[in-house]
Amino acid sequence: MPRVTFQIPDASTSILLSAMTPADHRDRFAQARTKTFSAGQSIFVEGEPGLDVILITEGRAEVSVMSASGRKSVIAQMGPGEVLGEIAALDGGPRPASVVAVGDVSGLVLSRANIMSFVAERPDIARAVIAELCRKVRNASEMFVTRSVVEGGPRLAMALLRLFDKWGAPDGDALVLTQRFSQSEIGEFSGLARENVNRYVKTWTDQGILGQGDGALVLLDRARLARIADG
Repeated sequence: MPRVTFQIPDASTSILLSAMTPADHRDRFAQARTKTFSAGQSIFVEGEPGLDVILITEGRAEVSVMSASGRKSVIAQMGPGEVLGEIAALDGGPRPASVVAVGDVSGLVLSRANIMSFVAERPDIARAVIAELCRKVRNASEMFVTRSVVEGGPRLAMALLRLFDKWGAPDGDALVLTQRFSQSEIGEFSGLARENVNRYVKTWTDQGILGQGDGALVLLDRARLARIADG
């Protein structure tokens, strides 16, 4: 198997990866295989066995679940430096959510057996795994709070703040989304119809809360958007 050259992206937010030493990186990811996915391709399917994990090195992936009534709910947008599939890989159960490549996605794939042996050998990594899983539980809880908000304006404002917190890059006093999210994607993330997203975004743009820069959404007034989110 060819040796994989691995470097944690600067934007990495993974507690698990941050806990690894350079030697850990070499040892683990030398055993990884690279895999690419085209836009719209399934990376994981909800309910399937969790036999491996994927570290995203390039691109963005959408994590979603399907309700009993067939309604799709997007629970996370994942990017470089983040790990997909660790919950099912750690407990041996089925995938709790589906993951789809938004654009072209590349990643490093490690088997469940590889991850489990590594965690068993390193108590510090085991603690990092617990912290990472707790972060994911907290993320799911935040999404539940967002979806429990009845009014569309506060719900969308909360969802946008989460996107800007994760994907926003400073540009003077503003934040610019480094990823292009369609209004349909934002609607699925906030639980609103695209038409409602369009209406609110237009209103908030007219009010100077949001803006547009080269096709990317810009947050001009975080304080006002936060007040809307608070209802």
